[in-house]
Amino acid sequence: MPAVQVPIYPILIAALVTALILIVEHYFPWPMLIGRELRPVECYIAGVLAIHLPLTVLLLLWWSWKGLAALWILTAAGGLVVIASHALDHYLDIRARARLAEREARALRPCDGQDED
Repeated sequence: MPAVQVPIYPILIAALVTALILIVEHYFPWPMLIGRELRPVECYIAGVLAIHLPLTVLLLLWWSWKGLAALWILTAAGGLVVIASHALDHYLDIRARARLAEREARALRPCDGQDED
């Protein structure tokens, strides 16, 4: 079966749209809109969407259902891993802080058998 010739201009347009979205995301005044800067996971999501949405449009125009499914399944899997990793990091940080606080509290308590003055 001969290879299908795909014109380059839709790819270049999608690349330009991706670049423009990323520039807007980077310089957008998020604190004015949501009252704070974006968190790292929110930045990852915005960046991935800036790349994947134009590619999704291309894949839809090309009727590439398998490619579209693969793109979003891999994206969802990767996103879940990033979110789970950040949640684990947060849990480990809280646990380490709690252990440190307990050690410091133990160090400040008087030893058994000593008078408290």
